[in-house]
Formats: sequence, C-alpha cells, structure tokens
Amino acid sequence: MDQRQKHIKYRKIKFECTIMNPVLSDEELDILKEYGTWMEALYLEKIEPLNEQQAEFCRQINLDLSPKEKYATIFWKYLNRTKIAKTITLNNVRKTVKDDREDWKKIRKMRF
Repeated sequence: MDQRQKHIKYRKIKFECTIMNPVLSDEELDILKEYGTWMEALYLEKIEPLNEQQAEFCRQINLDLSPKEKYATIFWKYLNRTKIAKTITLNNVRKTVKDDREDWKKIRKMRF
C-alpha cells in the first residue's frame, strides 16, 4: 500500500472526540471528527506527510507553542485536553445559559 492510499484509509475513519465538546466550537468539532484520525496518524508518524502543508502541520504540533494554522490548532487543543484528562476528571458538558426571569427579579430585589 503506497502512502496516498494510507492517507485515504485514515481519512475515511471517523474520530471520536466527546472530550472536546466544551472546548471547541461546533465547526471545529466537526473538523476534528472528520480529520482527527488522519491528523493523529500524521502526528504519530503512522503515515508520512505528502506535501509541505502536512509537514508544516507536524512541525507545528510538535512545538510547545500554540500553532498558527487552523487544523494544527484544533488538534493541538485535542492533544492538550487529553493530557489534562489523564490527570484530573473533566466536566465534558457545555454550560447552557438559563434565562429564568424570576431569578433576575430576585437578584434585582436583593440589590436595591
């Protein structure tokens, strides 16, 4: 199997990343779900970069600084979140804003 076929194989595999729900936007989460397995294969050197953009992705991921490229930034956030998750228990639920007008009225009464 040549390198291009290996890339295609990894691109077809969907990536499970529920740990990233509260961190990434919906657009970024979709990108990670679609390309995550492929990016992980590049990062772990299971496949070799085919062009300069992929090589730059690998270089940026291996730096200690936050990457500048969009896809590298998303995967970098994933890597750091998984490192943190190994040491502490994370809350993977997005916070929702409760718009309860009764609470607002109570708060206003307490202030004045």
